[in-house]
Amino acid sequence: MKTILVLVLDGVMDSSLAITLDTLRSGQAFQQNSGKGGKLRVLVAGHRKTVTTGGGMRMTTDLRFPEVVTAMAPAKAMNSASAAARTGGALRPDWIIVPGLGLVSDAAIDTRLAQKDALAAMDLLRRAPEATRIGASCSAVFLLARSGLLDGRQATMTWWLAGLFRARHPAVRLDETRMLVRDGRFLSAGSAFAQLDLALAIVAESMGESVAHLCSRYLLIDQRPSQARYMMQARAQQVDPTVIAAERWIDAHLSEAISVTALASALAVSPKTLARRIDAATGVSPVKFIQRRRLLRASHLIESTTLSIEAIAAEVGYQDGTALRKLVKRAFGVTPAALRG
Repeated sequence: MKTILVLVLDGVMDSSLAITLDTLRSGQAFQQNSGKGGKLRVLVAGHRKTVTTGGGMRMTTDLRFPEVVTAMAPAKAMNSASAAARTGGALRPDWIIVPGLGLVSDAAIDTRLAQKDALAAMDLLRRAPEATRIGASCSAVFLLARSGLLDGRQATMTWWLAGLFRARHPAVRLDETRMLVRDGRFLSAGSAFAQLDLALAIVAESMGESVAHLCSRYLLIDQRPSQARYMMQARAQQVDPTVIAAERWIDAHLSEAISVTALASALAVSPKTLARRIDAATGVSPVKFIQRRRLLRASHLIESTTLSIEAIAAEVGYQDGTALRKLVKRAFGVTPAALRG
């Protein structure tokens, strides 16, 4: 029997938790009705027996974190009758999922991850068997990174907290433009509703592509391979003011040829200083940073106007529509026509 374990901390985002459970349970139902595949169970674990969500709803868990840790231990160390009874013996989860935590500020992240249930969750994740895959989305990726398990690995998370994440976890190779990033046994997802993408990917791996396809159709889950086109101007409290000024200057000169030297001169900093600050805030070079601003404006115009691709290309500084089409496909995972719908 396959087991998917959902770790629920107090203050969990209601939508993130509901999306996870609804998608997994829909997959269970489709799999059962098809008569194909083995059995799968979904268990919910919390630090205490009852967990309170961010919206104030109370949920009774199947297991407490200490019971999970005991049940995951080698058989000779498993001396808890309650854990054995609740899990049916030793517990070897195929997946552990951590839904989003709803953290929105610098201080909130540090305070929340220092609390007992967060520390217990990190300990549980470190003790998970090597064969267990682990998924987290949105601000829950902070918890996974704080456990040390993502060091040296690729990950994504909600784009608007990326600057704070980089400052805390420079050992993680973050790409916040992507909706899903898989590195070994770890799967990370972007902003809050990327939990849909994460849950659907886990359904595909655990129950099969056909079941995942049914889930996506019945739950109306659209394919969104990238967060890039949703990314807005960086927030002042999270990014170096020089980077924000760079964004504004680039946006005002998109139709022109923009060099890194000219941008640095306009901001009264050296090219080296500009590169260092942009890399610290966004994880990309100044050249890629400029290209990202062009593509964000292009995607907005594609989605919100009837301008031709050639006209949009000229407005954002590209020579022709062919170049823009290729860059949009590479950056967002879809064609301009798909963006326009």
